[in-house]
Amino acid sequence: LSNVYLTAATIVTQPQYFKGWSDLTNREIDTYPKLTYPLMMLCSEDLNFRYNLRQVDLYGDELNGSFNGLAGLLQRNEIEVGITSMFMRADRFGVLHYSSETVSLTGAFIFRQPSQSAVSNIFLLPFSRDVWLASAVVFLSSGLVLALLSRQLFHMDPILSQLTLSEAFTFALGTVCQQGFHVTPVMASARVVMFFTLTTALFAFTAYSAKIVAILQTPSDAIQTIDDLTNSPMGMGIQETTYKKVYIAESNEPATQRLYRHKLLPLGERAYLSVVDGISRVRSGLFAYQVEQSSGYDVISKTFEEHEKCGLKEIEAFSLPMVAIPIKKHSGYRELLASRLRWQREVGLIDRASSIWLAAKPRCDSAASGFVSVGLLDILPAIQVLAAGAFVAVLILLAEITFAKSSRDLLRCRK
Repeated sequence: LSNVYLTAATIVTQPQYFKGWSDLTNREIDTYPKLTYPLMMLCSEDLNFRYNLRQVDLYGDELNGSFNGLAGLLQRNEIEVGITSMFMRADRFGVLHYSSETVSLTGAFIFRQPSQSAVSNIFLLPFSRDVWLASAVVFLSSGLVLALLSRQLFHMDPILSQLTLSEAFTFALGTVCQQGFHVTPVMASARVVMFFTLTTALFAFTAYSAKIVAILQTPSDAIQTIDDLTNSPMGMGIQETTYKKVYIAESNEPATQRLYRHKLLPLGERAYLSVVDGISRVRSGLFAYQVEQSSGYDVISKTFEEHEKCGLKEIEAFSLPMVAIPIKKHSGYRELLASRLRWQREVGLIDRASSIWLAAKPRCDSAASGFVSVGLLDILPAIQVLAAGAFVAVLILLAEITFAKSSRDLLRCRK
């Protein structure tokens, strides 16, 4: 093919970030043109031809029967081949052909599993329902036994007269909270009840404390499916790409369609984020980001701490088609280029390019190291209990003041 010049075009969607075909600074931007460029340059060296190369910023969407972007150039026979990898879509087969597949493209929602406190009340998780019921029965029974002993034996032990039913309930609650009691009865029977109640509470408290620490350190597994994502309080975003609205909207999966309608469609254009912004929000938590996995992995490996990589979860919402090198329909160079690209695959050159431009999944090397700080969300149920108690106490205080004032007024009237 000496002295042959093939008219070609490539894709640069964000020229402001383009620093050359071998620059690895922003691998997540225009990944597939950068990956395909050296492969096609090698084809030209093998077959001894050159390119007349031009640049466009769109892969090509159909508008009223004609395509724009790179696909439009091929449709109008303005170029011979595209120096990029394009999705193999049914609507493009009528206007262009494909020479050879290059790499497979995968995308998924990447997110950090929410903490246990974000999806449930962690103060109830250490014990099962049966254990909670058994504990309530044990401690309430001990309070009732003390109240009965005080009623039957107060003439033998005057101190027991202080153990009214309300005081017995206070003793049971204080025992659960590892608090002492201001009454020390003389009767051995009452002391035995108090001793074994306190000992039982110690064992239960030790198990509870150990379990709740483990729960605080462990992310939940609440989100496992697309429907879980839809029903969760997590925010959503999609990678800003030329196909951003196509594949998720065209998906035939009912769960994916529900997610799109309920989570993404109401956001409009705000749902579409750059990879850097999307992964940054994933790192902050309670955010799921649909991204080409290699692009997401690249930013994650640069910005995440080691322990943060261990809590990542991925859910695939829709499958992406293969990507291949586009060429003019019925081009005489199609099989020639395909044979050289197949050779590159066989000898490992395409795999080498993939390893350079497609980031691997970050490894989790420190799952058991470090610690998780307790946040306000973790102790929110305790704050709510405190606030509710304070509110009830204020109401009771107002009622007591009103009752006392009414009693004084009534007494004054009688006089």
